[in-house]
Amino acid sequence: MDVDLLRPGTVPISPDTVLWFEFLLDKNLLLRHLNKPNPDPTPIELITKFTTAIYESMKYEVKKPEAESNDLGNSLEISDSQPKLSLRVIALKILTLKVASYLKWNPVTLRALQFKCQHSVLQDLLYYTNNEITVEIPNVVTNDTTPQYSFALVVYHRWFIGTCMHRILNNSQNRNNSDITAMEENMMCTPENIEKSLNFLISALQWEHVPPMLGYNCFVLLTEGSRETQFEWNEAVPISKEEFKSQIHYDLGAFYFYKENYETAFKNFKQSVNYFKEIKDNKGFCSVDYDCLESYLFACNYSENSGNISLLQQMSNSIVNQYTGILNILIQDNKLREIPLVHRVTLELDIQGALSSGKFTVARDLLPKIQALNAVRCILSRNATHQYNYKTSKALEFFIWATAAVWSSTSELDKRLLATHYMQLIINLESESLLDTLLNHDILNNIFDDVDVDQLRQTVSKIVEIPSLLQNLNWNLPDVKRNPKLDLRLIEQQLISSYDSKEIRDLLVKVNCKNSNRLAWKINPKWELPIPLHSVVTSISRGFIQDFSYVMLAKSKELMLAKDWGTSIEFLRLLEKEIQNNQSLIKLAHLINWEILLVQITQLLEDWPAPHIDRQALWQACENCLKTESVFPRTEIIEQCVLCLLNIGRWEFLISFEKPWSYVDIAASIVICCQDLLKHKRQKKVNKDLWDLIVPIFSVSSSSSKRSSTGNTNIIHRDSPINNRKIQFISFFCKLRDATVLSVIIAILSKLYNILRDDSNLEVSIDTLLILPSSLSNINSYNLSSVADTLYEIVLQALTYFPSSLQWLRVMGDINFSNSNYENALKYYLQTLVVSSDYFNMPVRNDEHVFRRMIKCCTQLGCHTQAAVLCQFSDDPDYTFAFRSLVDFKFCNDSVEAYYHCFWDINILEYLVHFHHKRGEFQRRKKAMHTLGQLELNSSNNEEIQREAINLRKRTFLQAMCKQYVF
Repeated sequence: MDVDLLRPGTVPISPDTVLWFEFLLDKNLLLRHLNKPNPDPTPIELITKFTTAIYESMKYEVKKPEAESNDLGNSLEISDSQPKLSLRVIALKILTLKVASYLKWNPVTLRALQFKCQHSVLQDLLYYTNNEITVEIPNVVTNDTTPQYSFALVVYHRWFIGTCMHRILNNSQNRNNSDITAMEENMMCTPENIEKSLNFLISALQWEHVPPMLGYNCFVLLTEGSRETQFEWNEAVPISKEEFKSQIHYDLGAFYFYKENYETAFKNFKQSVNYFKEIKDNKGFCSVDYDCLESYLFACNYSENSGNISLLQQMSNSIVNQYTGILNILIQDNKLREIPLVHRVTLELDIQGALSSGKFTVARDLLPKIQALNAVRCILSRNATHQYNYKTSKALEFFIWATAAVWSSTSELDKRLLATHYMQLIINLESESLLDTLLNHDILNNIFDDVDVDQLRQTVSKIVEIPSLLQNLNWNLPDVKRNPKLDLRLIEQQLISSYDSKEIRDLLVKVNCKNSNRLAWKINPKWELPIPLHSVVTSISRGFIQDFSYVMLAKSKELMLAKDWGTSIEFLRLLEKEIQNNQSLIKLAHLINWEILLVQITQLLEDWPAPHIDRQALWQACENCLKTESVFPRTEIIEQCVLCLLNIGRWEFLISFEKPWSYVDIAASIVICCQDLLKHKRQKKVNKDLWDLIVPIFSVSSSSSKRSSTGNTNIIHRDSPINNRKIQFISFFCKLRDATVLSVIIAILSKLYNILRDDSNLEVSIDTLLILPSSLSNINSYNLSSVADTLYEIVLQALTYFPSSLQWLRVMGDINFSNSNYENALKYYLQTLVVSSDYFNMPVRNDEHVFRRMIKCCTQLGCHTQAAVLCQFSDDPDYTFAFRSLVDFKFCNDSVEAYYHCFWDINILEYLVHFHHKRGEFQRRKKAMHTLGQLELNSSNNEEIQREAINLRKRTFLQAMCKQYVF
């Protein structure tokens, strides 16, 4: 039987489908359904359907006019402060409570529901049993004025501590499709609320009269003449004190057990067992699993009938009690061999780990005795996995003790096995004293016969004493004459691989001692410094300072390239400290300061936005560097300082700075453009200086080109000045981080790309950030591919730091689209929709540009069904194109009919039915008919239902597309 809670529509439904109100017309229908061996839907599914229908009904009733809600023929008043609910909602609530009562109010069963459904059922139960007074969970008033309300409180508090316990055991976001947020859960499951529920259940155990269990007949269904709710509380099922207390003690014990309060848990479980055995007629309130209860008792160190407990269980109890009596248990197991060997080895490792970590202390000889007992068990089990150290006298003593403990209880075969092991041990250890110890032992004195004793003594006495020379542990080779060049090369290799400043200093001293003529920059050919630094260092007098300066600068550069910023700066500061008192090295000190600044700026750009960096100190250092008059920084540092100021937002300084450096000029032009953009709100033309600086970068100069064999002149010399300048500026653009600056550069490059491409169908769409020139003279003199590559690299870099920028995601999609990379284009177009709709949790906004290009991408990829679905997204669908796409099924690369449930346009669905009928494709026709017949697509539905149906299908389709192209 299928239960449909929607109102009947014009589309025929299955004759087996039962509408919700039929349960009201036939009072026995619900009980007949629940009593089936395998009811479909199950009671839990039925509660979910009823609760969902309640939410939907209440949502629509809130929007009704107040006058309509005051009609007593359609609603009942709940309270003066609460809105009135319709008879439909109340009837559904009564049906839900009847199904829950059929389940005997078992919290474990109800937990299969989503949390909000559980919350709703319990709140309704408390409301109707409390004289229809609203009760807010978890702020529940714990009075016991009526038996039915007392029972409802018991059900609620049992459910509450079970929910809190379930929260402890499982991740709150992954359990039972939880629809409660972590914040809501934390607010509800507070220690105060838990303590309140525990106190209530403990006090309930002292009640003189046990409240009866609310049964199925207590809740009376509404009829057509109902004007108020009625309940038959006299139909409640009486339950015995034993059944009541057994269940409550079990719930309390389970909670305390998972709170690791084993003593209190044991007391409650023991009481639950005692009451459970006294139950004569279980009415269903007590759902205790006796096997599970016994397992809980064993876990809490249950000692009753301990003689019947297996050795493995005894070992588990001993572990719980800090290993009390563990040695006797292991000795017994060596005789009976019941405990699997893996548990014994694990026990040994656990004790060893706990002792090493200092978690607890035990007797000093506990661990070695356990090891000895395990070694004996391995020998008797003929298992060689356990290793035992026999080299110390104490270890031999414990091993003999473990052997003697089982000697009298072992068979002759096992005794011979142990004797053989001792023979091998005496021979391997060459210890005649061990033989004498065994022969003098009270229990093991008969382990060997006379023949074995004589043979062992002869074997041990024949062993020749090892010469003292061979016993010498000093294996150092005698001193020989070593090659000084090899020693020097070894020191140099250590110097190359070392990144410890103290060790580097010591190694340099050794190098100077070995060969004072060896230049530091000759040690490693990969140690290269920029020309200004190299010139200053090489001009220093030959000696330790020169070598130390070169090596520290070179290694600092290596560390910077490896992104070890802290060590790189540390090396530079050590070098600065080394030369700070030397007046002849003031210039080198300035250069070292600039290198420190370079590392800091590089770290800022690489770790952007790098909140841990002090930006104020950094931009002040950059301004001081650019304004310096004594020692000019090198070009790379100037570029990095300009980039830093540009990205941090120190724009006024860049505009007012007057030094004729190319990076400062282009930065000032960018700043002017950004200020105009922010000041005039997109109504300002672009600064002509910036356009004139960027556009010539991509020109193809005739003086720098040569004609190929085909006559083309677009081949540029790699080392030409224009090519080098282009590379420098592109590198500069790729280091930009500020969003406004990036927007200006991307807008200019996009406009330049569109002008050079000169194809309206392949244009890159940009917002009107700036009013840019619409044409260029002599378009053929510019390199289109270079513009495209630069735009691609900059947008890709921008998306690294601003991955949710809708504008740049769309630009990236357009770039891929214009280059016929349709799959990547779809990826970025879908990402724009994901970002704008919070992964389709909000309705997808209408972006005609994106939808049109997605349709073209799908068509080019041969995914014609996807293209047809996307045609519906437009305000004015192109039915001609959609029908033509659906005709191309035999050339289709997508899942065809698997997307039929994503269609909502009736015209397209009717065309599909006609098309498949014409072709004789009955399976596809059936699927199209099924989609067409869905109730929510009925044209007579109101606009909100139709809109929700469309949004649901949009979300389903786009999520499937994202799984294919994005994730």
